[in-house]
Amino acid sequence: MTLRERGMSMVELMVAMVIGLIGMVIIFQVFEVSEGIRRTTTSGGDAQQNGTLALYRIERDLRNAGMGFNDSSVLGCNMVGYDKLRSPTDFPTGGGTLLVVPVRIVPGGSVTVPDSLVVFYGSSTHVTSATTLSAQLSNPASPMLVRNRYGFRTGDLILLTEPGNMTKTCPIMEVSDLPTTQTDQVVHDDVSYTLSGGGSAAARYNKVGGLGASSYILGANLYNLGNRHDAGEVNMPVHNTFSINSSNVLSATGLFTNTSSELADNIVHMRALYGLDDGGNNGTVTFSATKVAGDGIVDRYVDGNTTPNWSRVIAIRVVVVARSALPEKPSVAGGACDTTTARPSWSGDDWPSGSPWSGSPANLRTMLDLSADANWQCYRYKVFETTVTLRNGVWKAS
Repeated sequence: MTLRERGMSMVELMVAMVIGLIGMVIIFQVFEVSEGIRRTTTSGGDAQQNGTLALYRIERDLRNAGMGFNDSSVLGCNMVGYDKLRSPTDFPTGGGTLLVVPVRIVPGGSVTVPDSLVVFYGSSTHVTSATTLSAQLSNPASPMLVRNRYGFRTGDLILLTEPGNMTKTCPIMEVSDLPTTQTDQVVHDDVSYTLSGGGSAAARYNKVGGLGASSYILGANLYNLGNRHDAGEVNMPVHNTFSINSSNVLSATGLFTNTSSELADNIVHMRALYGLDDGGNNGTVTFSATKVAGDGIVDRYVDGNTTPNWSRVIAIRVVVVARSALPEKPSVAGGACDTTTARPSWSGDDWPSGSPWSGSPANLRTMLDLSADANWQCYRYKVFETTVTLRNGVWKAS
């Protein structure tokens, strides 16, 4: 046997294997770094997309808030209604209240629990101010006599209020008939009716015997909130509650549609503040030293724990925090997560213990507490905030 035919020795094989293993280790290290960069980039993009979508959807509703009932005399009234497709049919339920206000902040209760936002506006394309009752409504189930029913159609949802009297509830009803022989009547019976554009429909929001107080005075206001049949019920009046559930999904729950829509996932926190034009000064607005009530300039911001003068709410400041979809590994194997080491911040205040503004009003870069999740430092976050002027509040009728 010649030297060439003897093949490779064991030493040569082991050397080759060591070289191959070193190459594989290097390849996997490069792959690990590359995969980490890809995961970070993808997760950051997901957070950017989810946060942008969430804030856009909230902001769109806030810009419409108050449309159709922008009158100071009715703000704060307790709304009541009936929906035969709900269970239970009457709302609100459980002793709760539904205030007739453009926006209401429901505080989370602690620094780790997100706020919720309730946004209410009408969708009528013809009527932006109230008509008034031309005679006392002594029976809540009776037809209403009004001074002018211009723009009213069968299928409209209407809101009855007694200005300045917050002890009376404000019922929501559905127009079921506009008699041609009695041009001042608006009927709201629990019947099937003919639509103004043709076809028929069954009343959904009218209760036998009526809703609300026993009577409403001459001059009570009747607001047209829009028609439930326009565009296949797409343009119904909007009463949405924006909230974040335990799965970190931002959803909008509609009162009149009785449905809940998921808007964006991996939304982990939300805070909101009222912007008040009431002449007060708590140090939260520093660009103007002069505070004048009713001048159209925000004088101070307060959180949802404060019940404001609703006629002075002219802006809402809101922030949402979006999180990357996947957690990242700690920089030291087996160590604590350190992807995010400091809580995200925003230009509002998360009302720590004590006064909501007990921190430093001159520097409102306060923190958003995400520690409800023990692994919060394993993720990346993006903060999206805006201040929305409630234009219907600024342009209110009175």
